[in-house]
Amino acid sequence: MWSAWRRFLSSWRRTAAVTTSNEPSDDDGSSTWRGYDRATGARPDEVPTLTLATADGRSRRVRFDGIDGDYLIDRKLRVVDLPRSRMQLMRQAEALAQARCHATWEVPSEAERALAAAMLARAEVRRIRIRVVRP
Repeated sequence: MWSAWRRFLSSWRRTAAVTTSNEPSDDDGSSTWRGYDRATGARPDEVPTLTLATADGRSRRVRFDGIDGDYLIDRKLRVVDLPRSRMQLMRQAEALAQARCHATWEVPSEAERALAAAMLARAEVRRIRIRVVRP
């Protein structure tokens, strides 16, 4: 499975892969963070996705912002510990575990990094690391 994932990553860098989708980007509005909201390895209007097999047999797509080497990137403008954020974290963690890969959350400051680290520790997620990327 890991070798298949590596082939996917290398093919995604060269051409549009099966698990990328053409969806509108989330940064259509004006933003002071305009330069920050593009993750490493991001392509305009294409996002890498993983397929999550749910317990009831359906499949669900989990989106990320880009790819950096063997890591999927999810860029966070702000870390918020709300029920919907925890659900997103659990979906990402489960999809990463099923695909046997890892991800990186990129946050704008050390304070956001501390919040993200606490959130990941409470959820006992080990497949996501945190990196501070200044805007």
